[in-house]
Amino acid sequence: MRRITLILLSIAAMVASATPAVAAVRDVPPLPIYGAFSGAPPDVTAEAWILYDDTFDRVLAEDNADERRAMASTTKIMTALVALDQGNLDDLIQISARAAGIGEAEADLVEGEEWTLRDLLTAMLVRSANDAAVAVAEGVGGSVENFVALMNEKARDMGLENTRFANPHGLDAPGHFTSARDLLTMTRVAMKNPIFATLVRTRTARLPNAPDGTQRIVHNTNQLLGTYPGAIGVKTGYTGNAGYVLVAGAESSGRRLYTVVMGSTDSFGDAKALLDYGATEFGVIEVIMQGATYAQRRSSTELQDMAANSTVKAFGAKEEAVTLRTGFEGAIPVVTATIGDESAGKAALVGADPQSLPTLKDALAWAGRYWSWLWGNG
Repeated sequence: MRRITLILLSIAAMVASATPAVAAVRDVPPLPIYGAFSGAPPDVTAEAWILYDDTFDRVLAEDNADERRAMASTTKIMTALVALDQGNLDDLIQISARAAGIGEAEADLVEGEEWTLRDLLTAMLVRSANDAAVAVAEGVGGSVENFVALMNEKARDMGLENTRFANPHGLDAPGHFTSARDLLTMTRVAMKNPIFATLVRTRTARLPNAPDGTQRIVHNTNQLLGTYPGAIGVKTGYTGNAGYVLVAGAESSGRRLYTVVMGSTDSFGDAKALLDYGATEFGVIEVIMQGATYAQRRSSTELQDMAANSTVKAFGAKEEAVTLRTGFEGAIPVVTATIGDESAGKAALVGADPQSLPTLKDALAWAGRYWSWLWGNG
C-alpha cells in the first residue's frame, strides 16, 4: 500500500502544479518519491563481511568489516600486487626445495624447474597454489622473508591499518591477518591491473608440462565463475583458523559490485546472497524529471509554471526516503532532491512552455517507470 501512496503523491504533485499558487516560487513540503521497504541485508554465515558498489564508490552494507581475521589464500591478492609491481612477467624463476615442499594446495612444482613469473601467477591465482606463491616470493623478493617485508610495506602505503602479513600464501601463522574492509581495498587496487583481472576470472588454464611430460591443467577454485551471472572473480581461501574466505565480484546493469566474506561456513552462498542484495535493493532512479513542473511564480499579473531544466538521476537504496523541495539559490529558483540525509542533486527551475509541460498521461507514465523499478527489484 505504501508504494502506491508514494507514487500517487508524485502524480499529485505534478498535476497540482497547474493550480494557482502564491506569488514567487512556492516552497513545497518534502515529497517522498519512494520510501521504506524491507531492505535489510540477508542473513549470512560469515562472521565479518562487506558489500561495496565500485561504480558509485559506496559501501552498501557491512558487518564487523574492521575486525582483524585470518585471511587464508586471499593473501595471494597482495602477493600478486607486489609481484606485478616489482617483477617482470617473462622472468624465469627456478623452483626451490622450499617452494616445491610447501604442501596444501599445489601446482605440483618440482624442484629445479624453471617457470616464468606469468605462469606462476596463473597457478597462484587460478589454482590457488601455495607452492607457486612461495616461488613468486623467492623469485621477485630474493627470499620469502624479503618479499613479505615488501607486502607489509605495500599494505602501509595503501593505508591498511588492520593488515599484517607473515607469508605469501595465507597458511595460518601468528601475526597474519586482515579485515574485510582492507581486503576490499586490496582487491579494488588489484583489479585495476589487467593481468590480475584476467587471471582471477580465468576458469581453466594450462600450465607448463611436468618434467615427466604430464600435462598440468588447473581449474579456478571460484565456483561463482560460470554459475553466477556477471561473475568476474576474485579469490577464494580456506584454513582451519580462517574458515572459508571469499572475495567475489560481479557486474550487472552497468554496475560492478564486490563483496568480501570472512569466517564463513558457506562462502559462495553468502557471496551470492550479498551480491543479489546489492543488485536488487540499490539502483539508479530519476529523482527530478526535466520539464516536470515543481513550482509557480507570479510574472507581472499572472502565475507562471516553473519546470526543471534538467533530469537528475541518483543512486540510492530502496529503504532510504527521497524528498524534493523547492527554493532559491541566490536569485535562482531550484528544486533539490535528497536521499536520506544526503543531497542527491538539483535542477534549476525555469519558465515552462505550456506546450511541453507533462500532462496527466505523462505523469502516469513517469510514475509507471518507478512502479516497474520498485516491483521489478522488490
